[in-house]
Amino acid sequence: MQIDAGSDEERRRIIDATYLCLSGPSESPRKPVKMSAILRAAGVSSRAFYRHFRSKDDLFLALLQQGADEIAARVERVAAAAAGSPADQLAAWIGAIFDLMADPRQRMQMAVIDSEEVRSAVGYRDMRERSHESRERSLAEILRRGRDAGSFPLADPDHDAVAISAVVSRIMSGVAPEDVQAVKLAESRLLDFALRAVGAVAAE
Repeated sequence: MQIDAGSDEERRRIIDATYLCLSGPSESPRKPVKMSAILRAAGVSSRAFYRHFRSKDDLFLALLQQGADEIAARVERVAAAAAGSPADQLAAWIGAIFDLMADPRQRMQMAVIDSEEVRSAVGYRDMRERSHESRERSLAEILRRGRDAGSFPLADPDHDAVAISAVVSRIMSGVAPEDVQAVKLAESRLLDFALRAVGAVAAE
């Protein structure tokens, strides 16, 4: 939601500083991060901030948009590659999402985006919904291929993509990312569920 060309480097510093300020120890209750702290961490003035963002809420929505774009790009590459069978592609799509949990930077960003302070931003819910839709498009494409090829005879691509994506989010929020075995087990169970839901049989 950039409102002035400004400096890309300047904008990046503001976003990086926001992640830094919001990713501290999760204390409860936690005081909202002050804009002055973000500006100080970024080394920019309030004038520089307003060259890029209309408000603190606008900044928080930019974090969500950035995270959503990165996830969408990751799963779109899987769909575009169309490697292997539809079941292989579905496994790769789910794997690409779960791989986020193995990346410390991505885990930190996901935690910040899902923090109470960021979720309170005006417009957060609508943008979150759009972000889910952007990642679900690639999944629906894979499910449609499987249905058309006869591999996923029970698939209702658009609706199933929403359901599978929702289960992904639910499972990821309940698994400790540092527990590698638990993450792998959750990923395997989710793939098994998704394959059964669309009428396929999970590979032995």
